[in-house]
Amino acid sequence: MNAELASRRARAGASSEEGFTLIEVLVTAIVVVLVLTATFAGLSAAGRAGAEQRRHAESYAVAQKDQARLRALRISELNGLDETRIVTVGGTDYEVHSTGQFVNDLTGTASCEEGTNSSDYISITSEVSWPSIGSRPPTVIKSIVAPPAGSLSEDTGALAVVIRDAAGVGTPNVPVSGTGAGSFSGSTGPTGCVLFTDLPAGNYTLTPSAAAGLVDADGDPPGQITVSVVGQSTNTVVLRYDTPGSIDVHFRTRINGSVQDTTTDSLVVFNTGMTQERSFGTVGTQASTISAAPLFPFTSPYAVYAGSCAANNPNPDELPDPPAGEALAAVNVVANQTASATIQLPALDLTVMSGSSSGSPGSPVSGATVKVTDTECDDAGGSPIERTYTTNSSGELPNPGLPYGVYDICAYRPSTNRKNTAADVAVQTTDTDTVQTIYVGWGASGSSSGSCP
Repeated sequence: MNAELASRRARAGASSEEGFTLIEVLVTAIVVVLVLTATFAGLSAAGRAGAEQRRHAESYAVAQKDQARLRALRISELNGLDETRIVTVGGTDYEVHSTGQFVNDLTGTASCEEGTNSSDYISITSEVSWPSIGSRPPTVIKSIVAPPAGSLSEDTGALAVVIRDAAGVGTPNVPVSGTGAGSFSGSTGPTGCVLFTDLPAGNYTLTPSAAAGLVDADGDPPGQITVSVVGQSTNTVVLRYDTPGSIDVHFRTRINGSVQDTTTDSLVVFNTGMTQERSFGTVGTQASTISAAPLFPFTSPYAVYAGSCAANNPNPDELPDPPAGEALAAVNVVANQTASATIQLPALDLTVMSGSSSGSPGSPVSGATVKVTDTECDDAGGSPIERTYTTNSSGELPNPGLPYGVYDICAYRPSTNRKNTAADVAVQTTDTDTVQTIYVGWGASGSSSGSCP
């Protein structure tokens, strides 16, 4: 009995050991799998890192080869070079961006600055990237190429053209061309500069393209400019162009003692950056709003006033508190935008009477022809600017607003064929009306027969 019990115990112990052995085998297998997985992951990561290191090394070799290629090009081909191409090495497509730029030996920048006189050279850059580069920086190699002795004749020189906007910032992508002793064409680069080298010495007609939609300081599109090229030197031409803006101007004046909206026929805008003032509108054609466009977007404001010449400026001496300050507006112009302004015209409270004097005034003359001549402003033909009105039932001008100025006035009554005049009438205040009465009756001082000239 004891022997049988011992046998059963022996068999149970063997079975338990077999179970423990199986568990040990399973745990060992799992550990082996985990170790192998980690090993393979590490090997894979190492493989990827190694592949990127290989690509980085290959990219450097590609950049070196591109530098050698650039050095084999002519100076004229390198100047302004900007090209991108694909180079395949070991199954990887490398994007190669090659550039060339003339650089000033004194400043280390594109030699488009005025007054730079030094030897120049070409800076060549090879930049290489590849699809899996991620956030890593591309491979870049830079060097310089100096024009070899004798490559530039003593009878040739360079022309640098730089175009800047109102704020003095270079304007890129503006086409320029020129003809004369030779010819050239190109577009300004990122800094607004374009350099034409190895040009025959002599005079040229430089033409910036008007297609860019830019205007000069006077609001005119780019025009032809005469420039010169001097042998073995660089002539720098700095031009100022920008995208234009505009101003919509509205008007008011005193009518029967109160300020009301009104019309006028012309206005003037001026900025100290302009060569001269500009007039907009048409004398004799009344409008409630006149648009001044196109205008260069100066960083300083324009002076805006009604009229057609500088003599209509209410504040020519730039006084801090001018006598007719409301007749003048200071307006900032922004590129591609329309500013708005309202100015008040001085009022001429003119009445035409049928009598001969204040003691015998007669009655207001309706339908009288009144010619108002600006004594200080001439038209394009050199004649004084003249405006013609017809009096209303009160013998007055229906629109008394006039540009700031001094006027000669002639009033004519058709029914009696009589006229009279008033000379040097100053219409120069917005605080009150300028009152003037003209008598066209028989016996009035200064009256005569016939119409106004």
